[in-house]
Amino acid sequence: MKYLSLVAIVAILIAASVNSHAKVLVQLEQFPKWFKDATARETTVKKTSKLKVEQFNVEGTVKGRFKLIEEGEGTWYYNVDMGTGAPVECYIFTDYDGPANSLYAIIESSLTGVEALNNKKLSGQFNYTINSGAIDNIPYLQLDTLYNLGEGNKKVAGILKGFSAETAQSLQVCLHNEMGYNQAFFDVFESFVATMAENEPESAFFEPIYQLTLGDIPIGFGHEVYSTDADGDVSIQKRSAFLVPVDATTVSRSDSVTTEWSNPDGSVINGNVYTVENQVMTSQYALQYKEDKWHVEGELQGKPIKADLAYTGWLLSGFGSYLETGNLQASKEDSAEFSMWLPDADPIAALPMKLSKITNNPNANLKIDMGPIVMDFMANKKGVFEKGTINQGPLTLGIKLIYVQGEPTLP
Repeated sequence: MKYLSLVAIVAILIAASVNSHAKVLVQLEQFPKWFKDATARETTVKKTSKLKVEQFNVEGTVKGRFKLIEEGEGTWYYNVDMGTGAPVECYIFTDYDGPANSLYAIIESSLTGVEALNNKKLSGQFNYTINSGAIDNIPYLQLDTLYNLGEGNKKVAGILKGFSAETAQSLQVCLHNEMGYNQAFFDVFESFVATMAENEPESAFFEPIYQLTLGDIPIGFGHEVYSTDADGDVSIQKRSAFLVPVDATTVSRSDSVTTEWSNPDGSVINGNVYTVENQVMTSQYALQYKEDKWHVEGELQGKPIKADLAYTGWLLSGFGSYLETGNLQASKEDSAEFSMWLPDADPIAALPMKLSKITNNPNANLKIDMGPIVMDFMANKKGVFEKGTINQGPLTLGIKLIYVQGEPTLP
């Protein structure tokens, strides 16, 4: 696992307030034996095939027999035989909302297709499994849906399983409409994603992936990529995706992308961020320093925003949060205070944050205070986040690092 910046921790908490084991959300004790037996089926995928996509310079071996069914503008659709009763369906997209929103949309569309195929109306739909994890340095989401078709003694049940992952140039989504074969399906998806990412350039000096849990449900991930340009400035690319169960049948979806530039000392140069929630772009902002002021321009829920922050000083960047966490631990001081731009909390304000040392806690050595948000977390001497727990009223979120490459130190 890996490292998480203070900026990312707090931003994800705000968004969420609205490789691990998958959490099965449906209790199976009352289900008939045939259903339990079907969901427990498993196999080893022995078939392999060549996958070649010239546009992405992809050519490699994948598990399952991949057959290209349809290729359109920015979309590739494959039928995959993995040796079970029903095929896997896999997609490549270059135009998409994000791993969370796009996965949900494809599942909903596929359920409509299931209705037509069986000539029965959808009579029930339930969140079955939600999960997040990483395939090497590629984070993924999982959403499985239990569904019923028809009524009375003609009612039938099924489970539509889905995975999504975003590589540098595209989004990959795979579906499997068959009970059981969970590991086999993941093995096909894993090989598909790994092949798509095989020839991608590696320029990051530091790259962490972290997982968030709500209770014991892995609801999403955050992915950060840090690199430098010719002038020595730090480029920060952050992506987060969440699938949050609202009730037994409803899932809230959120995808966010942040691009930030930082000075080597950890201060912000500029930044851009946009968020898509439930298939709608809810916000997009740009932060720039000009004429001795921090200027924000963008929109929130379709309404334009154009303002100057009532603050002209130094803002802590994502890279700077690692530096300052390490600096505090190396110093004799008990705490440090900073100002940050967190548009999900308030796009036209610089928010104060206090970082404090903790003693006599085996699970945490630092604490963040930002208004009603309090987080206890464990970080190493480099400022690298390892695990933490956030409490805001009745809400408890857990964060842990699941992948890392490099360190938050300039090369």
